[in-house]
Amino acid sequence: MNRSLIADRYAKALFKLAIEQDNLEQVNTDVRLLQSYCDEADGFMDLLKSPVVKPAQKKGALHSVLEKKIEGSTMNFLDLLIANNREVLLEDINRGFIGLYKNQKGIKAVTLYTAIEMDENQLKALDDFLQKQFNAPIELSLKVNPELLGGFKLTVDGKMADASLSSKLKNMKKQLLS
Repeated sequence: MNRSLIADRYAKALFKLAIEQDNLEQVNTDVRLLQSYCDEADGFMDLLKSPVVKPAQKKGALHSVLEKKIEGSTMNFLDLLIANNREVLLEDINRGFIGLYKNQKGIKAVTLYTAIEMDENQLKALDDFLQKQFNAPIELSLKVNPELLGGFKLTVDGKMADASLSSKLKNMKKQLLS
């Protein structure tokens, strides 16, 4: 069976459970914490992916690190993943859950690529502008890419608007050479 299909099923199950238990906000917080561990904590995913470490040891390690930080149903879900030998899918499950949460709340995922860092006032103004334009809450992330030279690239829910100087120069070059 396809890994992403399995991860989607687990993400949907966790999402439905959170809605049924009326603790969607807490589970969302827990899932984002888990994703930060997956992304940033050295050895976290290595522990989960290791075939040498026994399931009971994985559960013990997770309980000692996370038990006081996450809600009981989220901890039970992690235990279920380990029992079903699906802990290697945790990152995919987290992403799936976060996507479902954003969809439920109508949150637009926006990524802004710029050549230089923006200050807080500029980001706040952009966030306010985008919220008014889309009439929805915005989850804005900023990425600096000096290769853009100037201008910006903006992605909203997977669709990109490219107003970067580098792309304009490439387009001019194509036109001049054709």
